[in-house]
Amino acid sequence: MKRSRLLCGKQKGDCCAGQPQSRNSNPAGHQLGRRFALAGLLVTILATCVVSTHAQFVNRRVARWSVGNQVYGGRWYAPVQYGAGGYYPYGGQTAYGNAVRSQAELTMARGRAAQSQAIANEHNEKARKQYIENKARYEELRREQRGIIEARKAKEREAQRQRAASRKPKVPTDLYTQLAVDQLDRTTGEISWPRCLTGKNFDDDRQRIEASVQFIAEHGPDQRSTGIIDETAKKMKKNMSDVMKQFGFEAYSDARKFLSSLSVEGYYAMEEL
Repeated sequence: MKRSRLLCGKQKGDCCAGQPQSRNSNPAGHQLGRRFALAGLLVTILATCVVSTHAQFVNRRVARWSVGNQVYGGRWYAPVQYGAGGYYPYGGQTAYGNAVRSQAELTMARGRAAQSQAIANEHNEKARKQYIENKARYEELRREQRGIIEARKAKEREAQRQRAASRKPKVPTDLYTQLAVDQLDRTTGEISWPRCLTGKNFDDDRQRIEASVQFIAEHGPDQRSTGIIDETAKKMKKNMSDVMKQFGFEAYSDARKFLSSLSVEGYYAMEEL
């Protein structure tokens, strides 16, 4: 078997020996060319990937920079982008495209502003409506509370009137007690005056009171005698300013108590009838 193969190879070489060799008949040169072609293809693919990645990075940077619709001097500016398609601005491929895009962005911004204003107006209207309803409800509650308070006050006034009507009216005898027996003899009408009231400035007043008391002791109490005793005793109490200076506070206090009890003596006599 080996022999036959060797013969065939030899015959084949003999047959081709007389023919001219082709351009790629050199195996080493052929392999080197294939390697160079493969390296060029890899470099081309790598360059394409790098350019594409850089274009995507620039697009992201431009997108972040252009948020907010930045417009300067009526024009929209954006950094240029280098991509596989060549050199072109991000806003548009021409100046007219940039202007149209900027006008579109401005129109969109105005639309969003108008929409926000409409929403704000709607919220303001709802708030105003709620304020009016709350104010009306507050006034209604105030009227109800005022009615409750007025009803309670009227009830209290009615209760006070009923208590006043059922209360026994006060008489002068409820204010002061009667004079002691050693101070007034109701049989003869003789009065034992305190020493501070025996001055000359009280002579007329003492005589009027003594006359009225003696009249009551002889003829019984009447409205005129009772009134004279009451009025004259109160007059003497007002004219006691010099008593404290002459006799001191204790004598002054005892004299006022004496006159207070003497002023209601006629009323006690009328109650005994």
